[in-house]
Amino acid sequence: MDSPVKQVEEELTLLMCRAQRVRLHNEGAELRLLERSAYNVLGRVHDEGVVRLSELAATFMLDVSTVSRQVAALQAAGLIRRAPDPSDGRAALLTVTPTGRDVLERTRAQRRQILHDVLAGWPAQDVELFAGLLAKFNADLREHAADTISMLALR
Repeated sequence: MDSPVKQVEEELTLLMCRAQRVRLHNEGAELRLLERSAYNVLGRVHDEGVVRLSELAATFMLDVSTVSRQVAALQAAGLIRRAPDPSDGRAALLTVTPTGRDVLERTRAQRRQILHDVLAGWPAQDVELFAGLLAKFNADLREHAADTISMLALR
């Protein structure tokens, strides 16, 4: 019989593979595919309102150049706006464009509907337990070094 840790690793690997691409939903426009990491950046900028590139890099425990490439792709797609930081000319402030906000909100609503549909057959207490355990797992991951976390995504 497999150990529970082995099973968790295998299930996480499967989940990450399924979540690699995000389909952005935009009314009246072509469906767009977005890499998971760019979707995360778009969501963080949206949720924060205004954010510096360096803050995003720190949040995701990535190099600024990596996040800069993701932001550039989002900017080229018209989803994020980059403006000079008035308090520091070397830094840029990022905001989500109205199109980016609309696309993100539609995409999140669709993704949440899918989760709702998948979990609809589960007892409410199981869904609550799963949500709580997943939040605890993510919080514990945050406490580990970036190298440890990135090793989970390498497989």
